Amino acid sequence: MAVVGHWANLAEAEKLTQSMLLQGVIETVVEAGHMVPLLPVKQIHGEDLDYNREKTFTASAAASFFDIREQIPWTSDVDYDQVTVPLKRIARQDPIDNFVRSTYSDPNDYAALMVQQLAKRLTRFLEHKIIYGDVTYNGSKEFDGIHALAEELTGDNDIDGGEAALSLGSIRKLLDACKVDTDASGGGRQGVELWVPRELHRRLSAGMQESGIVRSGVTVQMSQIMISSNEFGQRITHFDGIPIIPTDFLVAEQANTGAGSNARAVYSSGTKQYSILCVRRGQTEDGGLSLLMGGESAEPGAVFMHHHFDVLEDYDSGGDRLVSYIALALGAQHSLGRIYDITDAEVLP
Repeated sequence: MAVVGHWANLAEAEKLTQSMLLQGVIETVVEAGHMVPLLPVKQIHGEDLDYNREKTFTASAAASFFDIREQIPWTSDVDYDQVTVPLKRIARQDPIDNFVRSTYSDPNDYAALMVQQLAKRLTRFLEHKIIYGDVTYNGSKEFDGIHALAEELTGDNDIDGGEAALSLGSIRKLLDACKVDTDASGGGRQGVELWVPRELHRRLSAGMQESGIVRSGVTVQMSQIMISSNEFGQRITHFDGIPIIPTDFLVAEQANTGAGSNARAVYSSGTKQYSILCVRRGQTEDGGLSLLMGGESAEPGAVFMHHHFDVLEDYDSGGDRLVSYIALALGAQHSLGRIYDITDAEVLP
């Protein structure tokens, strides 16, 4: 047994001291690529927002040719698709015992730490639901996320990756469907981004920087993928000029996530699948994808309203609640698209 002087052993000596406690909590749950700060916010007054979308029409039915003195009929065939987006409530509240808050001598502010953790957990929940929320399969209490909104799209706005490697040709089809090369009336490139999971971002970066892509046995460098820096000096990858934004909130998924009757998102079995999302951020009236907020939660910088309770009935406790009235609104359908069921494999042409 080690000799520690006057005391019988080290355990006895340690009874006369205590460890130093650093203030705060070391952050270990670190996630990047938050989408909430990217999306514009529209404040509404009321329970929901209604807006009208043009219906598609064929060129042959838009007008006709007429001979001289031929009677021209009057037409009245214009109608709209009306969309209703209801606000949904996201909330969490935690108590804090008055005995703990009043008697514990500690460098930490218990109440402040609790509110900080509440905000982080609620933000994480909201980021997840922006992608994976689904009214049809998860219940009417939540709003439809991007996968559920994309399920309503047709053509190349919703591409099945076939449980295979990512094809650059599919990205080109997706960008064409999202009208990135049209004028302002079609959206153009303003606010358009490709949101990708980390796994696929690594594949794209490796194809451009290291391995290239193999076509007919020949390695071809992916010159259409470029790297630049934003105003903060951070690296930004682009495909054909469209920013590629890696996000930790696009996760490994089950096959056919958000397609047909399969609403399961997070991977649990089988081969991991991934999705790429094409998003045009913008206000609803401009056709873009945005967040709707109601009440005080729509104030700048305040996604969640904070309510403090000094006394909880029947308990010697106080408490704090964070709540937001919020939903995801898609103005025009060309402002959203996805490629789903992509495996983590080398990129194809």
